[in-house]
Amino acid sequence: MEKNNRIISKLFRNSVISIIAAAIATMLGVVIDGIVIGRFLGPDSMAAYGLVTPIINLATAFSGILATGAQVVCAQHLGAGRADKARRVFSMCMVVTAVLAAVMMVVVFLFRGNIAVLLGANGKSAHLLPLVSDYLLGMLFAFPSVLLLFEFNSLMRLDGDPNRVIVAVVVMTLLDVAGDLLNALIIHGGMLGMGLATSISYFAALVIMLLHFTKKDIIFKMSLKNLKLKDLGDLLSTGSSSAAGSVAAMLRNGVLNRILVATVLSSTAVAAFGVLNTVFNFTSSVMIGVGLTTAMISGMILGEEDRSGAHALVKVSVKTALIIGTFLAAVVFIFADVIAGVFGSADGAKMVELAARGLRFYSVSIILYGLNICFVNYTQGLRRMVLTNIFCFLQGFVYMVLPALALAGMLQTDAVWLSFIIGESLTLITIYIYAAVRKRGIPYKFSDFLFLKEPFGVGEENLFETSVTKADEIIPVSSKVYEFCEEKGAEPKIATLTSLFVEELCNNIVEFGFADKKPHSIDIRVMKLKDGWKIRFRDDCKLFDPTEWIKLHQSDDPASNIGIRMVCGMAKDVNYLSTMELNNLTIHL
Repeated sequence: MEKNNRIISKLFRNSVISIIAAAIATMLGVVIDGIVIGRFLGPDSMAAYGLVTPIINLATAFSGILATGAQVVCAQHLGAGRADKARRVFSMCMVVTAVLAAVMMVVVFLFRGNIAVLLGANGKSAHLLPLVSDYLLGMLFAFPSVLLLFEFNSLMRLDGDPNRVIVAVVVMTLLDVAGDLLNALIIHGGMLGMGLATSISYFAALVIMLLHFTKKDIIFKMSLKNLKLKDLGDLLSTGSSSAAGSVAAMLRNGVLNRILVATVLSSTAVAAFGVLNTVFNFTSSVMIGVGLTTAMISGMILGEEDRSGAHALVKVSVKTALIIGTFLAAVVFIFADVIAGVFGSADGAKMVELAARGLRFYSVSIILYGLNICFVNYTQGLRRMVLTNIFCFLQGFVYMVLPALALAGMLQTDAVWLSFIIGESLTLITIYIYAAVRKRGIPYKFSDFLFLKEPFGVGEENLFETSVTKADEIIPVSSKVYEFCEEKGAEPKIATLTSLFVEELCNNIVEFGFADKKPHSIDIRVMKLKDGWKIRFRDDCKLFDPTEWIKLHQSDDPASNIGIRMVCGMAKDVNYLSTMELNNLTIHL
């Protein structure tokens, strides 16, 4: 058997850029706010901004439940060819999002003062209360957009419209920068103005994303018919790991803020931690983009029960995380002083110095974080929810807070900075130990980290898979398909027709899909099942539905496309679906 999942690797590389852009979008407005606040509004405003971080984490926790839940469940349904169920899950996600956004806006509007006190604007930091309250009020109107942007993140990729995300991000960034500078330099609207500028920019990005749903031939169409509570349960259970991670981050930031207040007794340390959290929000968004890509594709792999696809995904995601993580770590470490200085003002030199030291500690953890987030999102895509939630909570809270508490009396602020390195190291060690326990040995290959729940898919002995990348490979592949079917006891007619079907369909795909002269691949899987045979084709060419093509190109010649026509006529089920800009054809014989 030949294993050649070229499309999985190519799909990952093509998807990760737009998904990283969308993941950054959910945090970029807050990052820009942090820079402008630190530069123009002073250390107290920066400290207030840092205290609001847990609320941002809480908002992403809520959106994370629905966003990643919808992404994984819809990808699984699409991988199994169930487009109707994917649409139903999408509709349920939209309904729940609307209710959740309304509740969040009402609660923050009515209780923003109480929330500010709860976040730490009390005691020696009581003077920060009006600043925190104003920023919460301004950010209030961003909540619906933040929720929906996060959800549309990967759904746009599944629906074949990834470039729209990038356009929305560019527009949002430009508007936010302009709004923040206008507020700080001309309007002087303080923290309220900063929050409103972010809200407006997020809303503009949301409008651009919503225009996607005016297009024809899209998968995700809103409908209130046939909604089922089971879909809500699937969303919540599958997205629970994202919630666990965000809630853990919220609790962690709250505890670490209090450690800094208790040990250093200065809002300067809280402001420095706010800088570190802002950089963390940006760099983690990049790595989360890698993780979300992994989760989306692993959901599709789960629907197809594609073991070799899982192997290809783990391999490419780990390599990508290492490359991007190393680059980000080097940039943060080398330019820590410059980055911290961007957030500082003339009277904030001490804060800048403290923040730069913290960033150098933090930079070491970025590579480890990237690897951890890949495995967390990979297991989430496979819907191994107990395992994912354990990883998330250990990574986001336990492994960071406990070392910080233990070392705070001795190391003060360095205890908080060092907790990032310790936490990510312990998480990676935990993942490795889990792989060792599953293998009952030392894991050292990518296949040792697949974490599949057995039985999974068709056994290798009943599976033939390969790829076609050029026309002269078609005949040899067709012959191998015949040999495989014959070897596995297929009737001569089935073996002959399956081989002929592969030959004719691949020729059609090459003729029409490879015409643009770009490199393409056709992934072919032939499986012997208990109740028959299953053939699956996937290619990365322009949209091409072979079943519709046959209808449009009927010929009087009875020998024309005979293999395709006879196989489709004998099939128990023929399913074509275009998702993630891929053509997917599955036939059950």
